[in-house]
Amino acid sequence: MANPVPELQQRINKSIIELYSLELKADVHYTKSAKTATYSQSTNTITITLNSHGFSAGLILTLNFTTGNGIDGIYTIQTVATNTFTVTGTTSQSTSGNVSFNVNATIANPTVYLFHAGNNLKDKNDLIWQANTYSKMPVSSDGYLYSGKGKLPRPTLTFSNLLGVITALMQLVNKTTAFCDLQGAKITRRRTMGRFLDAVNFPSSVNPYGTPDPSAELPQEIYFIERKVTESRDIVQFELVSTFDLIGVGAPKKLVTRADFPLVGTLQNA
Repeated sequence: MANPVPELQQRINKSIIELYSLELKADVHYTKSAKTATYSQSTNTITITLNSHGFSAGLILTLNFTTGNGIDGIYTIQTVATNTFTVTGTTSQSTSGNVSFNVNATIANPTVYLFHAGNNLKDKNDLIWQANTYSKMPVSSDGYLYSGKGKLPRPTLTFSNLLGVITALMQLVNKTTAFCDLQGAKITRRRTMGRFLDAVNFPSSVNPYGTPDPSAELPQEIYFIERKVTESRDIVQFELVSTFDLIGVGAPKKLVTRADFPLVGTLQNA
């Protein structure tokens, strides 16, 4: 099934906006640095305390709140201090506890990428949703239709590669695991309506369709990259599978990396 509305173009409050996130797999696509920290949330501001973290504003993290009522998900760092940084939550609440997450050992290299097939209506730049910036990227996706015949959908995700952006990303992750080509990366499809988008996307930072609501979205659809279908100077296309698609399960089920066993990929004389 093709995208209902591939970009933020129709100026009506019922426009369906489709957004994507790509999360790399730790120790397969990058060498991870595991972090644990404490957090406190007041209204929508979540303050995370981690001594000498070295992060910069704009870094995107996948946060797992292990205690308290924090909501797991993707967050963008808004402000930083030496031992703390803040992110913006989707709900207003007062809570605190512990949080864990992974970052790339090379902090400058992201572990999460956000993209969208269009742009905003304010300045034709990137789209903002839930205080996260989704980069404008020529991309199309289809094949999400469930047939009802027992076969799970295997959508395809097709990127423009004219500037070599996707090829460069695959070359980067292949330095950690040769020839993986993003296999196993997590793709999350998000959908909301134009009336719920952050006000910053519209002229004068006013949403003319209604009240922005970062919690108003359709159920998220989670897939994983099964394989690279094609790569050329024009496009890169991937086939996706869901977590329930057992056809794609291999043996052994766990992918052993050098983090588990240092001799993986080497030949030793007996």
